[in-house]
Amino acid sequence: MLILTEKPSVAKDFAVALGASGRKGYYTAGDTVITCCIGHLFELYDPEDYDPYYKKWSVKSLPIVPAQFLYQMNDTTKAQAVIVMDLLKQHKNDDVLVATDAGREGELIARIALQEAGITDISRFRRFWVSEALTHDVILSGIASAKPLSGYDLLSAQGFARQQADWLVGINVTRLMSIGNPPPPFSVGRVQTAVLSCVASRNDEIKNFVPVSFKELEATIETGKKDFLKALLENPKTGKPSFFADDEPYLNAAFVNCADKPFDSVDVESKEKREKPEKLLNITGLQKAAFKQFGYKPEKTLAIAQSLYETHKCLSYPRTPSRVMGDNNVDLFLEKFNLLKDMFPVSSCCDVSLININNKHIFNSAILEDHHALIPLAMVPESATDEERNVYSIVQRSFFTVCMPDYVYNQKSLRFHIGLYTFTVKIREVLQIGFKNKFYADDSPSNDEPEIQSFDEKICTIDGLKVLEKTTQPKKEFALDTLLAFMEHPRGDGEGHLAGLGTPATRADILKTLFSREYLVDTKKKLYVTERGKFLLSHLNDNEFLKKLCDVNTTTEWEERLSADPQAFYLEISDFVRSSIASFASRPVFQKPPVGTCPLCGKPVFQNKAGFGCSGYKDTPKCSLFISKSIAGASVSAADVSLLLLGQKTPIKHCTGKKGKFDTSFTLEGGKIVFNFKK
Repeated sequence: MLILTEKPSVAKDFAVALGASGRKGYYTAGDTVITCCIGHLFELYDPEDYDPYYKKWSVKSLPIVPAQFLYQMNDTTKAQAVIVMDLLKQHKNDDVLVATDAGREGELIARIALQEAGITDISRFRRFWVSEALTHDVILSGIASAKPLSGYDLLSAQGFARQQADWLVGINVTRLMSIGNPPPPFSVGRVQTAVLSCVASRNDEIKNFVPVSFKELEATIETGKKDFLKALLENPKTGKPSFFADDEPYLNAAFVNCADKPFDSVDVESKEKREKPEKLLNITGLQKAAFKQFGYKPEKTLAIAQSLYETHKCLSYPRTPSRVMGDNNVDLFLEKFNLLKDMFPVSSCCDVSLININNKHIFNSAILEDHHALIPLAMVPESATDEERNVYSIVQRSFFTVCMPDYVYNQKSLRFHIGLYTFTVKIREVLQIGFKNKFYADDSPSNDEPEIQSFDEKICTIDGLKVLEKTTQPKKEFALDTLLAFMEHPRGDGEGHLAGLGTPATRADILKTLFSREYLVDTKKKLYVTERGKFLLSHLNDNEFLKKLCDVNTTTEWEERLSADPQAFYLEISDFVRSSIASFASRPVFQKPPVGTCPLCGKPVFQNKAGFGCSGYKDTPKCSLFISKSIAGASVSAADVSLLLLGQKTPIKHCTGKKGKFDTSFTLEGGKIVFNFKK
């Protein structure tokens, strides 16, 4: 039997479990051979690989749509690719176990390898598909329960269609937008451009927001137990607590007529409500939580989770889209609960009886996708880093919280009447604290409904009135966690459900690309589109076809079609690319904005490949100001240079010199960088 894994570490795990000995590029144990792909062994041809004519970027050569997509060995893994190809050809008529990562990308990696080895008959090929860390028992169980590879043909077709469609959009539209513009190229992507457009729309919405002033009349109500409620005057036009105009006569009259008056009556409407704890985490949920709690960027959290899974084997498979376990995972969940409960005091608040197959909040195969949700599988080892412990702690808390009782309360809607006027407030009488116990932590905005253990509306009296002057507030700028949440559950123009932007495994890379292409900047945890990003979006939106790339509705519709019918999706993208090229007429030229003004000569300073130089370098006499992008091993950004040109200090930089590492900030004096060492 031949076993094909994705990563060397996974091949090693299989080798240990099966008692195999190592060779160059593979392991053997009797008739069993284990090898790995080291990620992507093959990559799609570049345009010039099909025809040297495409090496020069020109509008005349577009669109580039290969009749058949071809693959070539990745230069960095060529030696291993040769080994894998030889082994696949030798064992093509034997039993073969595909054990690449369980998901669309892992499936694609394996299927390309089979295709390049000339294998078409997969009747003896099976698929290894598990979510747990690859311990000895899990590997043996997964091998025994492997299913025919043909059962994953749709997943394979989705992988090929997505990869090839993204190549068509990336190659053609990137060239189209870049020709005639200064480097670097204007990268365009089917998903990344839609995400960029969403951030730009939020930036514009906030920038153009016009606040409206309004007033509210607040009554302080004494409950008789030294507790106070804050009730708002009800607007008779809406029947709800609502804002009033500055000169609203009704509010002014209420302020005069209700002062020092008792309530005529109180209406009470009570309804029991309950909240369940948050579902288990998927990778997107973990990335959001890690950014919120520790400031980790999504790609960093994914790498840490992967290490906890592969190296420490204390976390289940991380690249999961699911927030539930399967119906057959009850014993697994209970096993891990019993293993870990004594190590974490939070477990004392759990209700073990909730760990049962009828609890669809935890166990629900009907909505399970690919892998079960993230759970801890063992105690995090002593050798783990602080960052690994932080990420593990998020999963561990989620694991115990999900099997805690509901938070139950009476929601009381109170309406206090004084003559013609009504003041209203909602309160909560807590009946069961449930998961919101002493271990509960929630950084979300405070609830407008105060919690009161018991309340008697019959003895309430008004203690004072206050006019509140307020203004309407815009939405908040996207941060990394809220943008991830938007990508997971995008909202478009309509009311219907939209498919997610990207996949849980690719969202971190999409955001990373937007930063590396200089389309996005993160300023104090707020995301803004750069001038370069605005330029791209502006000219895409000028074209009747290309503007679809900026529309989240269109992008998510494509995602749905990819899942349902990969071939139809690919043909639609092909037609889209051809139509876009045929309709494009304008040749926009991007003028990169300066990062600041030169303190030596007053000319603009621009960014180039090597650093930041004064535009007066061609003058006579020429200006010599130049700031490198790397100083003493520390990177220097455009934001840093803007500060330097204004005579300010940069943030602290971690540098390396002849005598070792040191920390310092930079300032600019006489056109030269000066180090300001920390004391």
